[in-house]
Amino acid sequence: MVTSFLEYLTTNDRNSCGYCKNEQGERTPDSSVTSALSIVQISHDDMMRFEAAGWSTSGRYLYKPNNRLTCCPQFTIRLDVTKFKMSRSQKRAMRQMNEFLATGKRPVCGIKEEDSVEKNQKKSSLTSAETTSTSHQEPPSKKMKDSDRPVLTKKEILNKRFLEKCQQRNLDPEEVRAERKAKDAARQRTIQSYIDEARPDWKHKLEIKIIPVDSREFDERSNESFDLYKRYQTTIHKDHHCRFAGFRKFLCDSPLSIEKRDGVELGSFHMWFLLDEKIIAVSVLDVLPQCVSAKYMFYDPDYSFLSLGTYTALREIDVTKRFQQICPSLRYYYMGYYIHSCPKMRYKAKFRPSDLLCEKSKTWLTFDACKELLDKSTNSNGFTEFRPEEPQQIPLAVDDILVYSKREILTFAQALIRFPEIADNNEFLQKVRELTILILNSEKTLQEPIKRRHAKNRQTAHQWTQ
Repeated sequence: MVTSFLEYLTTNDRNSCGYCKNEQGERTPDSSVTSALSIVQISHDDMMRFEAAGWSTSGRYLYKPNNRLTCCPQFTIRLDVTKFKMSRSQKRAMRQMNEFLATGKRPVCGIKEEDSVEKNQKKSSLTSAETTSTSHQEPPSKKMKDSDRPVLTKKEILNKRFLEKCQQRNLDPEEVRAERKAKDAARQRTIQSYIDEARPDWKHKLEIKIIPVDSREFDERSNESFDLYKRYQTTIHKDHHCRFAGFRKFLCDSPLSIEKRDGVELGSFHMWFLLDEKIIAVSVLDVLPQCVSAKYMFYDPDYSFLSLGTYTALREIDVTKRFQQICPSLRYYYMGYYIHSCPKMRYKAKFRPSDLLCEKSKTWLTFDACKELLDKSTNSNGFTEFRPEEPQQIPLAVDDILVYSKREILTFAQALIRFPEIADNNEFLQKVRELTILILNSEKTLQEPIKRRHAKNRQTAHQWTQ
């Protein structure tokens, strides 16, 4: 079994926020509050526990926002792929990709992948102006229904006609509805049904490859991946300070080893989208015992007309479904954090039915139920507990935590006896207690050193072609 070693970095550290800006369009300093650890090495099961408890990773950096204090509360969002149904816009993204691959013609119009910040600000200003202009006017009188001629909505009219037809034909309305529902389910299109439309005579060929980040094939095209990442960051995020070292640290250096379990390879991968053998998009994924966790995605801005944000997410969901068919417990697609106040994050809720993690109870609730609570939040930063009545999970006793010091593994209580200077450091002890509460039940099993594969050519890559 793999040994998990984590190094303490900080508790409630304050930095500028990358999701909200002040009136001058600059990042707000010291508004983001985060606790963090550095991963020396970690087992797949322990990483899964952290993901399910609301933590996230960037390379070896393991972090968790303090949602009560941070400016933009971040809630872990996931999708059960066995229940996923595509929306109209998601079907359009799949259809437009197929039309482009078949004919080479760009779609007339793309799909809306995220809410526009400027549009929301204009809408807010307009609403505010309208409210001000009408505040001194008499409220308009509501049009009352005529008791003899009630005004029906379109839905009520259609339902009335439906019931009348059922009565005329002597049919049970509930049985008819059930039959219609079954037919609609049979006609429901899947991601795979669009993938299967591919033909050899199409003008373009799209190939999907999932490559381990420590494989030879990955290294051979790492410069190509970095060039794509740099173009994406510069064009989309206006980041002109991209460095190869930062790219490697952020998206390539993983503490996870490659391990095959129940027919599925666990570990860290890059999912390449190759158009006529050229990489046009990359998804950064961790495959864990119960989920595929999407870490980041970048693409060639020249192909933004293909709605690659939506399309790549749909293909990631399809990959998760494929894994779930092999390993039934691997059924969740983690999309990172959902931020209710950030328009760029709202697209994640469009992959339905998704769930959000309750900060207190560590239980999952449907997004619709959480959205209602978030909309009603009275906290200054918009934070809310989805299940305040639920008891908080009991963390490990601080004394029982295992620590590594001078080539020995000790309980924290033993370490305090061995190193009395630590016992007198109240600030350090408080930070350890706070970190213990954050981790909650993420026990570390320390039994044997990690076993890494050295023969890169023995690692396999999942591959699908369209």
